[in-house]
Amino acid sequence: MKNMEAPAQIEFSRLISTAEIVEKAAVFTIEADKAERAGLAERFDLRALHRLWAELLITPEAGGRLRLDGHLTADVVQTCVVSLADVATPVDGRFSLCFSPEVASEPIEILIDPGEDDPPELLVGKSLDLGRIIAEQLAMILAPYPRLSGAKTAGFKRQTAEKQETASPFAVLSVLKGAQ
Repeated sequence: MKNMEAPAQIEFSRLISTAEIVEKAAVFTIEADKAERAGLAERFDLRALHRLWAELLITPEAGGRLRLDGHLTADVVQTCVVSLADVATPVDGRFSLCFSPEVASEPIEILIDPGEDDPPELLVGKSLDLGRIIAEQLAMILAPYPRLSGAKTAGFKRQTAEKQETASPFAVLSVLKGAQ
């Protein structure tokens, strides 16, 4: 990814107020426009981002927490790591996040189990940026090393670990011993 620093301008933002969600669940369908897709394509070093669509369900939970379940689809064009050709890839993924308005009063050890949900993220203020969340999820779903089907590494041979005969550092001593 080309630009790992925080962007000066947010490419894709959809701020929503969480005030209405505390009572009942809300569904959001979000699609990025052409300018937003171009900004995200540059940020994630994509050749193109033809479509980015997400459907999100935000459900209130006990203690002011919010649960976000999402489905993300996108049509991306990445660069093949072998041939540098364009690789068109459909992206389809589901994700779940939890947000909490509370922060632990003292530091706690967080044990992460891949089979369980992540710990809740801090909900700051009374708004959530769904565009930022979708962009983050897209970044995590993208293939890190896209490869065109059938791409071959021309000119490179895979080296195997063969036992190479190298001269021992003590070989010089045997020459000296023979000279006596």
